[in-house]
Amino acid sequence: MKILKSILGKSVHLQIILLYYNDRSFFTNITGLTEKTGKSHVTVRKVVADLLKANILKETDIGTSRVIRLNEDNPYTKALIEFLDTINNIENDMRFKSLIKDRRLK
Repeated sequence: MKILKSILGKSVHLQIILLYYNDRSFFTNITGLTEKTGKSHVTVRKVVADLLKANILKETDIGTSRVIRLNEDNPYTKALIEFLDTINNIENDMRFKSLIKDRRLK
């Protein structure tokens, strides 16, 4: 999703949202997210708090651990996934058209 990153920047919010978008079954804790993003524990905790407050993510108890996962039941999450799907489809379509154009030029 290069275009999305160029439009919205390389924010930690976007980075975390894309982790969950690219693997809807993905779940982890704050420590796991810090490892995946390479960002500080404090930064990740703030971003996760924002996304929990918006109900994009939700926390679930698994044994003694609290894990974070995508809240696919939330209408905002559904709209966000639709938006990301649309961007992804446009990007793939443009890549496909570019390949066809390149082949015609050869």
